[in-house]
Amino acid sequence: MNLDANQYGKAMPELDLLEIPWLFGDYLQHFSASSIDMAIRCKEQWRQRYILKRKVAPAEAPVMGLAVHGAFERNFSQKIDTHVDLELVDLLDWYLEEGFARVCFDEQERSGEDIVWDTGPEQTRQRGKFIIASYQDAVAPRIQPLKTETVFDLSWGLPVPVQGRFDLERETSTVDFKTGKQATRKPKESWRIQAAIYTEATGKPVEFHSLAASAKTNAVTITTPLEAEDLLVAPHELERQEMKRTLRNVVAELSLFMAMYGPDNPWPTDGKFHQWACDYCGYRPGCIAWRTP
Repeated sequence: MNLDANQYGKAMPELDLLEIPWLFGDYLQHFSASSIDMAIRCKEQWRQRYILKRKVAPAEAPVMGLAVHGAFERNFSQKIDTHVDLELVDLLDWYLEEGFARVCFDEQERSGEDIVWDTGPEQTRQRGKFIIASYQDAVAPRIQPLKTETVFDLSWGLPVPVQGRFDLERETSTVDFKTGKQATRKPKESWRIQAAIYTEATGKPVEFHSLAASAKTNAVTITTPLEAEDLLVAPHELERQEMKRTLRNVVAELSLFMAMYGPDNPWPTDGKFHQWACDYCGYRPGCIAWRTP
């Protein structure tokens, strides 16, 4: 029987994920926005991280990001009740004397590897200090938090829940801090996955606050929805439903590859066709996609 495009669409029933065998057992207790993003980017990278549980050496940028997040949490968690920001000198003293060092220690303990520094620990610590100082001066005074660092589970009809952790919740939105080498005025596509999940869980739009400090000059750039309205992401119901359907398809693919290859054989190396995935993948050494004769 020949089908035209419209007939084909009607002939394909919506996939019921409950009919797909769940083969992950104790390997996986939940999904997250970051694990979904990795699964879309490269199935083999996802297997290495979430099935084999292989750890990679912590990198400079995320270490600084965690330390900066820690300072923001310290300020905003007490501001829930006090409605007053911490004195900047006190917050920076904590960050410089304790906060940054604690993150470095914890990340090395977690991974069992030394941090891979691009510019060095002291330079990184200083860039974080300048970001914190600028944010406390320009942005923090206008934010009154309701909650900080809240973990939630979202059931989207999947075998395991989707778990998220928003940095800060305020009356009208949730806020997610994004530190990087460069600030951005538009959300990355992976952030949209996060926004759909967070909005589904809270009913609120997501503000992305993009923070960066120059490695050469320490000049800080902070971009929030006040400077770039695209950083306020409010996925409507149809967008969230499509994200849910896409996620179900991703889970179906993962289940298929587990059935085809099992946990111990390489999965498809999609990252080889991604614009930058392999360049930043800690599993690239030894990856089947990069074997040489």
